[in-house]
Amino acid sequence: MARGLPSQADVVVIGGGIAGAATAAFLAEGGASVALVEREAIAAGASGRNSGVVQAPLDPVLAALYRDTLIEYRRLAQTGAGGFALPVGPAGLLHVTREPAVAIRLAAQLAATHPELGAEFLDGEALARLEPSLDPAVSACRVAIGYPVAPAAATRAYAALAERHGVRSGVGVPGLLILEGSRVVGVRTSQADHVSAEAVVVAAGPWTPEIVDPSGAWRPIRPVWGVVAEVDLASPPRHVLEEAEIDDTIEPTSAAARSAAPDPSDGFAFSLVTAAGRSVLGSTFLEAEPDADALIPAIRERGARFVPALADAPLLGSRPLRAATERRRAPPRWARPVARRSLRRRGPRAVGHLDRPGHREAARGPRARTPGPAAAGPRPGPLRRALTRVVPYLAVAESR
Repeated sequence: MARGLPSQADVVVIGGGIAGAATAAFLAEGGASVALVEREAIAAGASGRNSGVVQAPLDPVLAALYRDTLIEYRRLAQTGAGGFALPVGPAGLLHVTREPAVAIRLAAQLAATHPELGAEFLDGEALARLEPSLDPAVSACRVAIGYPVAPAAATRAYAALAERHGVRSGVGVPGLLILEGSRVVGVRTSQADHVSAEAVVVAAGPWTPEIVDPSGAWRPIRPVWGVVAEVDLASPPRHVLEEAEIDDTIEPTSAAARSAAPDPSDGFAFSLVTAAGRSVLGSTFLEAEPDADALIPAIRERGARFVPALADAPLLGSRPLRAATERRRAPPRWARPVARRSLRRRGPRAVGHLDRPGHREAARGPRARTPGPAAAGPRPGPLRRALTRVVPYLAVAESR
């Protein structure tokens, strides 16, 4: 992205993940002067350390967002920015289990509630023909969803698109809000430097509350830590694989439950996605920051129950990711998930409108896999309704 932060901008975006990079690109495309501040690197957090799949949600609240995300990803691919590509069609998702009754029940439930997904139960020779990498004892429910996308690919592409539209950035630069009374008037990037702005978008994922309210009083979300491993499989699965019982493990176990019935498998669930020739094995859903290297043997062992080749597949790397899950809290008075007013350049040309629909709660933590660009909101209006529906911890602060 263009180097060197300006002293003044229409909008400053804090955060270089998928929401921040896409927001910066869309705002700049709409005519705003935009600065982006990222304290580590583009896609340094969960946007670059996920399993790598755009997956249809079974929650009707998120269905429209998913469709918009596919539209925006196809549009992004057409721009050529960052060499991003989206598969023409879904690879298919296999909900795998070693309990056939679980897969049978899941297939029946999905056939009744989401007939468009074509859910079907598979095991034995039929499953082996479809996905020979699986252990013979595994059963599955197959649904026609799942677009593998290499982790960080979309975020870096939006960063490249933002640069193309003139966004100026500071990477490796912390961003602190500058307040004058109850008004946010810009972002401080060091003791001596700052960027004045008419609006500030805080898209820092689980770090957002710390930026918005350093006092600690407003904490609408809490961090959830995951670990994924990149492995080299000679014959990787063609499908996206996910443990059928994953919903039983994605919420971190409470301290009370841990003390009552400790279980070393708490917070672990199997998933495996191959995109751009790299296979990502996961994952964990933990309250405390883990030692990634120490957890890899357990993640590999769990995965090998479903895909035996994972037991000795070469490890290419491991990485912890910090994502977020929600806790409803009222934000500070100056910070709102959306702002109902127009953002204009200094001069006659209108940039776009930031409008506010009724807020709806949305995806939680690592299950959001690769948060789609619809979270930032494309045309018309650079920051539109979808922004509040998938990124409830993204705050917009205005100077007026």
